[in-house]
Amino acid sequence: MWRIRGITMGFRGLSPKQISRMMKKMGIQQTDLEGVKEVIIRFEDKEWLISNASVGIVKQAGSESYQVSGTKTERGLTTTGVSEEPIAPVQNEIEIPIEDAALVAGQTGVDIEVAKEALKQTDGDLAAAILKLRRN
Repeated sequence: MWRIRGITMGFRGLSPKQISRMMKKMGIQQTDLEGVKEVIIRFEDKEWLISNASVGIVKQAGSESYQVSGTKTERGLTTTGVSEEPIAPVQNEIEIPIEDAALVAGQTGVDIEVAKEALKQTDGDLAAAILKLRRN
């Protein structure tokens, strides 16, 4: 980020507001995960403890990416309070923007709700949803 005449500028001279609008147009959502104190990344032979952690979530086309920053400490493996049983992944229902559903509905001639369901089944992939509905 650069400061020019009191204005904070981001990537290639774009303001944070412009970057936010561009990301929204591309279907990218970015949020901060509140209340995180630490993050542990476990390897086969060691762990990284990220303290004073800040975690951001980036959602695009039905997938989530996590950005973690903080102070890293490397340590040996610990098992205190950690269950060895795998935890079932949380199935988050993706939010389908009405614009995406309208585009799919317009391209395929189906109802908006049918278009939304096809988008959910294809994790928000517009092209895959259109192809799926055209095949039916």
